[in-house]
Amino acid sequence: MLNLTELGVEVFIKKSQAASLSSFWDNYDLIIWQKDSSGYSDKKGMFLKNLWGKAERISVSDQGIWKLPKKYVRYFK
Repeated sequence: MLNLTELGVEVFIKKSQAASLSSFWDNYDLIIWQKDSSGYSDKKGMFLKNLWGKAERISVSDQGIWKLPKKYVRYFK
């Protein structure tokens, strides 16, 4: 896990924009959306940009930290 502050999340959102990946705020939650046609029937499915995908919601902790999974660390390089 990568622990991020609000500024770190903003940097992640800017660096992670790609054709198949999109990230954005939903109140204080970070939403990471990945294009995936199976999102149509998935519990985490979300329709965005006229495409189906799966969304991962990362909520802020009591200390004001978002715990980003390791698979997204590559966007900071």
